[in-house]
Amino acid sequence: MVFTDAPQSHRLEYGGFLGVDSLGRQYRQPPYPHIEPAFRQTEPAFLQALQREALPR
Repeated sequence: MVFTDAPQSHRLEYGGFLGVDSLGRQYRQPPYPHIEPAFRQTEPAFLQALQREALPR
């Protein structure tokens, strides 16, 4: 499992922060995906490794 509880993580991964915050700062935050693309790229090899380890010896 990959997880972060950093407050900015969702905003960075998915973007969508648009508008003015409580301090009057204006934002138009685009997404900067890094966790999901990395997961999708490595998922097949990860699953293969799990299957190899699960085989009886």
